Amino acid sequence: MINRKSENGNPEKGNDGMIDNIDGNNKALEDAIKNAEQAKARLANERKKQNERRRKAENRHKYMMGGIIVKYFPQCYRFEESELNRILSAALATRECRQTIEEIERTAVQSAQGKDGGVDASGGKG
Repeated sequence: MINRKSENGNPEKGNDGMIDNIDGNNKALEDAIKNAEQAKARLANERKKQNERRRKAENRHKYMMGGIIVKYFPQCYRFEESELNRILSAALATRECRQTIEEIERTAVQSAQGKDGGVDASGGKG
């Protein structure tokens, strides 16, 4: 097919009734498809990296928690998981433990308010 343009500059129809400039449209479509596929691959890769970072952070936290249990309760190796669940449940239910948790949470909230200028979630001074 020969690319022909009419006197007004628009493509003319060739012998088979199709516009001669169709190759340019196919190229643009192929480029758009290629770009979309590359974007999907980048998105999948970024999601994979994000999941890996989350998993590593969770694992670090689990190791830290296990280390704390061993540090303060070295006999923990003698117990089954169900027994440890009972022990920790009872320990966390004590008044002293609940008070300690509340105190730590209050301190954390006060510390966070100090870092952000004392503004609470509603936008007012905390």
